[in-house]
Amino acid sequence: MDELIIAAKKENFQIAQDFVAQKLEYVNCPVKLKTKIAIVIEEIFVNIADYAYNPAAAGFVTLRVTVGGDDISVEFEDGGKSYNPLDKENPNIHAGLNERCCGGLGIYMVKNMADTIDYKRLGNKNVLTVFWRLTSPQ
Repeated sequence: MDELIIAAKKENFQIAQDFVAQKLEYVNCPVKLKTKIAIVIEEIFVNIADYAYNPAAAGFVTLRVTVGGDDISVEFEDGGKSYNPLDKENPNIHAGLNERCCGGLGIYMVKNMADTIDYKRLGNKNVLTVFWRLTSPQ
């Protein structure tokens, strides 16, 4: 497992993406899966940067990447307010733009791009882990 601790600022999402992409260079990860993982990294990282911490407070995100066998996992840990994004109801993607509530599309997209997602509140930390299988149909 490799780890990166970085300030939870939107402009740092590329550093997070690059960190994970570097780890994927050592495995036979299909390009389509790498693209999905990059989108998920951006979406979750930016959401943490935007919403986890009080705007006046500085916070950090710890990224942990595990690549083993046919499995890839990316864990996001933050010390922000408690929030389980998996509890967010899926948006009605068939509703018209004027009928749709704002928000929720990002986590919906993440749920559909991952094989499995797990959330835990450990002490004062949010821990969201996203899993993929290299052998999953893309």
